[in-house]
Amino acid sequence: MTTWVLFAGPPGTGKSTLARTMAERLDAAVLDKDRVRGALFPGPLTDYTAPQDELCMRAMLDAAAYLTQLRRVDYIFFDGRTFSTRAQVEEVLFAAKRAGVRWRILHLTCADAVAEARLAWNDPSHPAQNRDPGLYRRIKQHFEPILEAKLEVDTTLGTEGQLAAVEAYLRGAESAPR
Repeated sequence: MTTWVLFAGPPGTGKSTLARTMAERLDAAVLDKDRVRGALFPGPLTDYTAPQDELCMRAMLDAAAYLTQLRRVDYIFFDGRTFSTRAQVEEVLFAAKRAGVRWRILHLTCADAVAEARLAWNDPSHPAQNRDPGLYRRIKQHFEPILEAKLEVDTTLGTEGQLAAVEAYLRGAESAPR
């Protein structure tokens, strides 16, 4: 059975790094909102607005449902979105229920200084060019609690030491609440 996995957390907490690493360990597809946005709205067409984000998420949910229906992968990772509001989490969980799949949530955090240092370095290869320490602080300040079952992952010291626990959580046979 396919498992949909939400990588939640403010920018700079290591969501994309962990998603890429876990995708190499598991049979997983990474659907990255930042890359989807870059493909749909290249260059100056990217505006980082909520409507543009929502359109990208709809495309990702459609792609996830398609991959699930065809049983192409065991895991589908949702990356590139902070899932900082209840509505953002519920949208994916509702779609997962409709698709008949189980789900998991990874909530990534790290020390503020670490996230801010990661974001202070302007990575020209990162598809989201609006990331900076200010964005981290704004999103963290308004981050709504995730009430569903989740695994808390502290990436202050990086993701390497967390891989076994994350893999065990994702592979867990028990069904997540729906």
